[in-house]
Amino acid sequence: MDLWKAIYQKPDGTWSVQNGEKILNNLHTVAETEQEKIASAPVPLVEHFALVLGRKSNHSRGVGVAAVNHGAQERHRLHAQAEAARQHADDAQEHAAALQGEILRLTEANNQLRDELQSQREELTSQRRTVEEQSLDMERLVDQKLEERMRAYFARMTNSACVIPSSTSTCAADNQVR
Repeated sequence: MDLWKAIYQKPDGTWSVQNGEKILNNLHTVAETEQEKIASAPVPLVEHFALVLGRKSNHSRGVGVAAVNHGAQERHRLHAQAEAARQHADDAQEHAAALQGEILRLTEANNQLRDELQSQREELTSQRRTVEEQSLDMERLVDQKLEERMRAYFARMTNSACVIPSSTSTCAADNQVR
């Protein structure tokens, strides 16, 4: 409102525009009703003047300087691009951090699985050795039992040969010698 007064009120208190005081009162009214929007808006204060005063083609806040208006628009566009680029970079960094965390988690899980696999391989090797040892023991036992049965079989055969009547005396003498 002070800006409006400074621009359109003459030093003697009269207005350089026909309805200056009415416009000033309207500015006060709008400022009071829109105070919360003005305070919370992310645009500079000079942009609020544009909202109140309106825009004219090739004018910047009522001043007919095309370069000023064009420069402000260009600065605003560049600022918006820079902010978008900053936001994109922040998003990319957050995404990269999330991916790095996921990679770390997967690496830990992979290491844990590798350790479990190694442990299972060692257990399997141990079980394989145990089975091989048991197999060797079983073969020895089977060989031993087979040898015992063969001895028993040969002993029976020898005893059976002695039962024949013509060689009874010979077998008894042979058995004593053996």
